[in-house]
Amino acid sequence: MKRLIPILLAVFAFAACEKDPDMDKLDNDYLVYTNYDKKADFKQFSTYYIPDSVLVIGDKKDPEYWKGEAAEAIINAYKETLNSKGFTYTDNKDAADLGIQVSYVQSTYYFTDYGQPEWWWNYPGYWDAPYWGNWGGWYYPYVVNYSITTNSFLTEIMNLKAPEGEKQKLPVLWSSFLSGPASYSGKVNQTLVVRAINQSFAQSPYLTNK
Repeated sequence: MKRLIPILLAVFAFAACEKDPDMDKLDNDYLVYTNYDKKADFKQFSTYYIPDSVLVIGDKKDPEYWKGEAAEAIINAYKETLNSKGFTYTDNKDAADLGIQVSYVQSTYYFTDYGQPEWWWNYPGYWDAPYWGNWGGWYYPYVVNYSITTNSFLTEIMNLKAPEGEKQKLPVLWSSFLSGPASYSGKVNQTLVVRAINQSFAQSPYLTNK
């Protein structure tokens, strides 16, 4: 399983003649990890839907949804990038080809799973397969094996064009994991998060409809 990819390492793309980046400075930025279905052809999709809030994965029994200026900026960062890659946003979930869900992690979770890694372990909220349609669960066509810690973001892109049914699983075509430094104010650094989102797409050139 791939390890987390630091933004700076991805940008510098190590060459033998280049100076290694200062590892101490990586603590001041987000680490970016991405994975995807190697068989997916993203050019067959044209529209996408993304909710107007971020699911908060924490220790509470009741679902929490993060809204407001900061959450809107994060969601808009996904919209702007997807639009620039040739996809079109629709506010009609049932008509969308792709579904994008963004979650913010307030606790630490560990995963070692080769089949169905449901990130929030039945965490209450609408980030479940039935929310997106008539699917009986999730399908990840790649191995998942890492931990998700506080002040992290998990984003997944699902194929909403897949055959539905209670025995069918909703395919997850792409996922990103953004892990950043915790701020003293308890708030995320909006600038760093948006930059990490842009980096997640920069290291995923295959994710385009052009």
